[in-house]
Amino acid sequence: MKENLLRVLQEQWENHRGRTAGLLLGALFGIFVLLFGFWSMVFIILCAGIGMYIGLRVERVGSWSELLDTSALSRFFRRMP
Repeated sequence: MKENLLRVLQEQWENHRGRTAGLLLGALFGIFVLLFGFWSMVFIILCAGIGMYIGLRVERVGSWSELLDTSALSRFFRRMP
C-alpha cells in the first residue's frame, strides 16, 4: 500500500510538476492562514519574497560586497557632492 502511494505521488510529480507544487503550496497556505491569520501570512510571504529576490541578486552578482557596490543606494551616494 505504501509503495503504491509513493509510486503514484512520484508519477504525479514527474508528469504534473506545476499542478502538484501549486496544490502543495495552496494547502500549506491554507493551513498557515488557519493557524496564524490572513494578514500574518501575507506579511510572511512578502518577507520571504523579498529575501528570495535578494538571494537571487546575490547569486547573479557573485557576492554580497559586489551586490552592495552595484546597488542603487551606492550609486546615489556617489552622485552626491
